[in-house]
Amino acid sequence: MLARRLGQVEVRFTRKAGDAAVLAAELASAGFDPVIAAGGDGTMNEVINGLLSSGCDVRAGVLPIASGGDFARTLGLGGLGGAVETLAAGYCRRVDVIRTRFQGPDGETERHCINMASIGLGGLVAQAVQEGWRFMPGSLRYLAACIPRLAAGYVFKVRLFLDGAETGTFDATIVSLANGRYQGGGILIAPAAAIDNGLIHITLVEQVSLAEVVRHLPILYSGAIYTYPKVRHWQAKRVRVEAQDAAPLELDGEPVGTVPVEAELLPQALRLISPNRKPL
Repeated sequence: MLARRLGQVEVRFTRKAGDAAVLAAELASAGFDPVIAAGGDGTMNEVINGLLSSGCDVRAGVLPIASGGDFARTLGLGGLGGAVETLAAGYCRRVDVIRTRFQGPDGETERHCINMASIGLGGLVAQAVQEGWRFMPGSLRYLAACIPRLAAGYVFKVRLFLDGAETGTFDATIVSLANGRYQGGGILIAPAAAIDNGLIHITLVEQVSLAEVVRHLPILYSGAIYTYPKVRHWQAKRVRVEAQDAAPLELDGEPVGTVPVEAELLPQALRLISPNRKPL
């Protein structure tokens, strides 16, 4: 499909985690433009990290061939056919990226994300999915991995700092630092977010039980999540999250480490091929 619409296409396959970042940097440095990420949010995360590390201002493209695909959902890409037509049309816009610093396995680490950084339940679920839930479709996979962790009553005491000012301490189930709007295979966690408005949208869900989540499940997908009394939301350009314990962190659906995490919005840092309209 790509070759029919774009002409000659060079294909590179990944073999292990981290390969997509290395390949993207190599391809950008060799003059390939655009560089297209074929996969899900984790693949896109690696590709944008590779492109940004290369220093080459080449275009990035998205070919969603994973069952989650929350960033593609934010863009409004309608399946493979629609994505290929979007790539062929070549409409390019500059979009924001979030730069994060956190505690990785080997100490403090810096990494970018384009869709979402999530602390607490999001990190736990990302780790669980990586270890054994990948056989299920994206939305069912996330919910299935959530259930035992919500039932166990996981809660994280976090301190939140927005643009350098302390906002408060909370008993949180999840804290999401959003550039895109969706996580977990379609949960509309940040309905007000946009990938080009120069702001991180923070959604914090205070301690909730499994029964509460089940009872209010429709608001997770309807865009009404801000109406729930235990949900707080803010906007900022810089965010720091600390935790009493080592709360897990995921970036674009991949477990990467633990808090403390510092996130900074990099406005218009990436050239992205997207539909010629505002994201849904």
